[in-house]
Order: sequence, then C-alpha cells, then structure tokens
Amino acid sequence: MPISLSPSRERFFLLTLAGIQFSHILDFMIMMPLGPILMKDFGIGTHEFGLLVASYSFSAAISGLLAATFVDLFERKRLLLIGFVLFGLSTLACGLANNYTSLMVARGFAGIFGGIMGALVQTMIGDAIPYIRRARASGLVATAFSIATVAGVPLSLWLANQFSWRTPFFMIAGLSLVFIFVGFRFLPELHHHLNEQKRAHLFSDIFSVLGDPNHLRALLFSALADVFRLYRDSLHHGLCRG
Repeated sequence: MPISLSPSRERFFLLTLAGIQFSHILDFMIMMPLGPILMKDFGIGTHEFGLLVASYSFSAAISGLLAATFVDLFERKRLLLIGFVLFGLSTLACGLANNYTSLMVARGFAGIFGGIMGALVQTMIGDAIPYIRRARASGLVATAFSIATVAGVPLSLWLANQFSWRTPFFMIAGLSLVFIFVGFRFLPELHHHLNEQKRAHLFSDIFSVLGDPNHLRALLFSALADVFRLYRDSLHHGLCRG
C-alpha cells in the first residue's frame, strides 16, 4: 500500500522526482546539437558520433531492464540518491573527457545510472501515491520529460556557442548536485516492499509483466514512440547538417 503523505509533502515529492527526471533526460538531449563541434574537436565522423549518442540509449535500456531484478532489494530513496550521485559524476566525466574513447565510456556510465533512475522514479510514484491520484502524479513527472526534450537542444547550443561543448555537461552535473540535496531533504524513505514475500527468482516479476496482454500493448506503443522519436531526431540532425 502507498505511504501516507500530506498534500505539501506529496507536492514536494513529485516536484523532486520531476527535477530528477528532467536532469537525466536533459543529459541525453544535449548531445544532439553538439555533433559538428565534437566531430571537429575529436576528428570523428557521423558514424562515430552516432555511436556516441546511442551509447547512452543502449546503456539506459539495458540497465533499466536489469534494474527490475534488484531494485526491490533496496530502500528506494537511498538507491535513487546513490544512482543520482553516480550519474552526476559520470556527466562530470563527460565534460572532462579529452578524447573520443573516454567520452564514450563516460556516456555509457551516464546511461547506466540514468536508466536505473528512470525506473526508480516511476516505481516511487507507485509506492507513494494512492491509485486515485497516480495518473495526475505520473503526468506531472512526465512533464519534465517534455520540457527537457524541448529545452535541451537550444540550451546546449547556446552554452556550447557561448563557452564550450563541455559547459552543458558541467551545467547538468551542477543541477544534479542541487537535486541530490533536494532529494535528501524531501524524498521519503520507502522500504515497505522489503517485507513482502520473496520472489521465486530474479526474473519472476519480468515474466509476470510480459504475461499480461495490457502490459505488452503498453510496451509496444512506448517502443514505437521511442523509435519514431529517434527517427525524427536523426532526420532533424541530417537536415541541419545538409
């Protein structure tokens, strides 16, 4: 059952989760407009830059899937903040990277922790918000995703042109630090799931989800939306270069 939060604490709880969601989605979006700058500085082509962008997505997808096997073994707040700290350090490492390989590795680690955070944000909404208000809460947090996708490209371009391509990564690392302190202050501890019945094996919950036709349809539509978004972004990138 969800924990009981006062209206003010619930509001701060959701705004904090929205800020965390905004930070790691913004980290993905800022890479798109940096293509020409990074290709020139590192001497790479479009293929290498495409791998650089995809490294975050693939790492996030794999870690988000694997997170389903272990997130229920830990207290939610602690795991989220630890993942957020490691995400911030990975993003900082992106800004400090001095060659293509180090940037690729740093982007991969940022994707790993970003994927875990994305999974935990949705899990914490289900843990803390009653069913009757859960749709509105999910919509509020999802708004951060939309804002990040809209603001990420122009913000990254402006910072890169005004200062350096490293500046957007430093900005997100600083933003992550702010929300780490906010999360430590406003996120409640969520540990009631630790007393639940143990699973038969690590993948039992995943098999349970995949056995529900409604879940399969939702996953299909979500995957199609992501494919369309990636196609749109790649087309936009090609048109900008043309």
